[in-house]
Amino acid sequence: MALAKFRAHRLDIFAVAALCALWGLFFWRLLTPVAADRMTFAPGDFITPFFALSDYQAERVWQGQIPLWNPYQSAGMPLAADLERMVWYPPRWIAIWLAGPGGWKLESLEMEVAAHYLIASLLAYAFFRRTLRHRLAALAGALMFAYGGYLTGYPMLQVSIAETATWLPLVLLGIHISATGNGAGGAALAGLGLGLSLLVGFPQNTLLTGYLALAYLILCGRQNRLGWLPVGWRAALTGIVGAGLGAAQVLPAFEFMLLSSRTLAYHYADKSSGFLPVELLQAVWPGSMGPSYAPLYIGVAGLILAAGALTRPGATRLFWGGALAVSALLALGRGSIVYDALYLVAPGFNLFRQQERAALLAAWSLALLAASQLDWLFSAGADSSDDAKQGRRRLAWLALAHLTVCVVAVMIIAAPLLQQGTLNAATAAANPVTLVAVFSLLMNGWIMLHAERPILARGLIIALIVIDLFSFSPRWGNFVPQSDSAQPITPQPEALRSPGSITWHVDGSGGVQGRSTLYRIPDIYGNTPLQLESTTQLYTLPVDRFWELLSVRYLTLAGTLPPDTVSATALGTYANYDGAEYISFEIQDPRPFAWLVYDFREASGSPDFARQIIADPRINLREIAVTLYPPPLALPGQRPALSAISDFRMVTPERIEMMVSTGDNALLTLALPKYPGWRATINGQPAPIIDAYAGLTAVPIPAGENQKVVVEFFPIIQVVGGALSALSVSGLIGYALIAGRRKSEGRASD
Repeated sequence: MALAKFRAHRLDIFAVAALCALWGLFFWRLLTPVAADRMTFAPGDFITPFFALSDYQAERVWQGQIPLWNPYQSAGMPLAADLERMVWYPPRWIAIWLAGPGGWKLESLEMEVAAHYLIASLLAYAFFRRTLRHRLAALAGALMFAYGGYLTGYPMLQVSIAETATWLPLVLLGIHISATGNGAGGAALAGLGLGLSLLVGFPQNTLLTGYLALAYLILCGRQNRLGWLPVGWRAALTGIVGAGLGAAQVLPAFEFMLLSSRTLAYHYADKSSGFLPVELLQAVWPGSMGPSYAPLYIGVAGLILAAGALTRPGATRLFWGGALAVSALLALGRGSIVYDALYLVAPGFNLFRQQERAALLAAWSLALLAASQLDWLFSAGADSSDDAKQGRRRLAWLALAHLTVCVVAVMIIAAPLLQQGTLNAATAAANPVTLVAVFSLLMNGWIMLHAERPILARGLIIALIVIDLFSFSPRWGNFVPQSDSAQPITPQPEALRSPGSITWHVDGSGGVQGRSTLYRIPDIYGNTPLQLESTTQLYTLPVDRFWELLSVRYLTLAGTLPPDTVSATALGTYANYDGAEYISFEIQDPRPFAWLVYDFREASGSPDFARQIIADPRINLREIAVTLYPPPLALPGQRPALSAISDFRMVTPERIEMMVSTGDNALLTLALPKYPGWRATINGQPAPIIDAYAGLTAVPIPAGENQKVVVEFFPIIQVVGGALSALSVSGLIGYALIAGRRKSEGRASD
């Protein structure tokens, strides 16, 4: 029995083994033990924020904590609710577990990303294997998707983009299974893919995937004669499962987005950027406009095969041709009316920037069209019908036309170089065009070989695709020699490092440069896409005023000095990550992180008015709180003899404890952004939290001695989201067990 199963699936086993081996070949310079040959991902966004925040997450997980709050950025901000942080993403937890306690390094995140390319290729193979007849065609499609220009371009360093794209084939596979056989099971599988995509936290890719999946479900429903009701419940079940699984990320993230500066400030002009139309030529000549990436390039063979597929009639090819056209035009952003239309009428499209990310769907559509053409070609190789002959003839003419264009382009670009007799910068454009011409010549030769020896030609097309893609894709600038890569952590003044419990903040504008989480420095600035609007607005105040409110003790200033109103001592001159000099200062009398005040000015519910009051130099912020509304306790207006905070400590970033003694009612003000989910207790009894200083936290404290005050971050929306995700996981496991039992019983009865 086992031998029979092996024989039945030996070609699939070979294809999977080939994908694993080719994955190792693509990433061999990450895997090699030879230090001189080893490469690493290029620094930049990969280091900050992706590695920095994953490192913080790993540290907290091995401390037995869930990192809901990050105290090192923007004077404190939610972490689990922040998109792209992957706090609830199962593969991230697996990667952290494999790294072990204290073992999370740059290489750990690199291998997590690399593993997703293997997963993407295997899932793509599973989809193509299900929808095509020939395994080699499925293998070719998987290679073109996983190692084409899109996934191997900028998404490799933008971790969340690559990892959401990984699950596109799984969603479409589930849709196909649901429409062609197991309705509920396939919908659940598609929902699993959507849920994993949501947990990564890059919703733009998930939105694109969802729209494509819905359109594909309608196509499959029509082809399999499903009515609108069966299509509708499959779509609903897919959405419910996906939303349920992703609820742990989606619900807190939605709350955060509503409070973020990005949501409030960005509009059509900010969101509608995309490719320039000329950049679409990268589908033909990768790297001809720069070495960064070529997101629509799937290889010369892939491009010619996809074009050949579009010359054959058929609803499926028409659908994927339409998906290619719409996504390519959408990727132009405001350069095409397609984006404007979707911006106005399609839910979700008005939320995101950088429309070139729609290239994901274009790249997938190209790979699918190419694989389907190859599948047809393998079946029509010995077919002598007129349709087959015409199809092969059209493909040959397309290949010849591609070669002709490439040769003409090489001649136009190379002629000036030959006349000059020297090499110059123009070779940067000539090299990729020449290499494409070589691959075009090989593709033309393959088509002629296939006409004569179709069986022999089958394996050679895989070799041509691999050589083509692997010649371009590893060279988009994502990899740098390990010996040449910049160190992510540069020496920092030890004074800037908070010893465990955070009691002050740093203005890291000149020295930290957004790497605060990496350095574990409690900075008042951040570099993640989402920032609290209230915190961002504090930066509009005079610098000495927001330093006071945010309990800034250390300054890192480049090209400027503290204002005369601030008494600060220079600690020394240092070099930042970019090599620029900055001066570090220590403020002599910084406001404590927790401070009692006994007077207030209220701003009639207006944060703008509150900031106007704060900016007034006549207001002593050390003695007067600025609140949106009158505090719930009557304040005496002056500081009593007994006014002390002792035993202050940040037990975890989500829990702050202290002892407060005050001879009269007071407001306990904290250099902590006011955010939903923070709650306070006084001697174990709930206490209200109010807004102070237009976005910071304050707790009304009644008169009394040695009162234990605890301020804790426990967001109810996170609990609700986590419960929904857990319920969805339980439902999927239960369904899988029941389905497995029924299948076993069916086999037993046979």
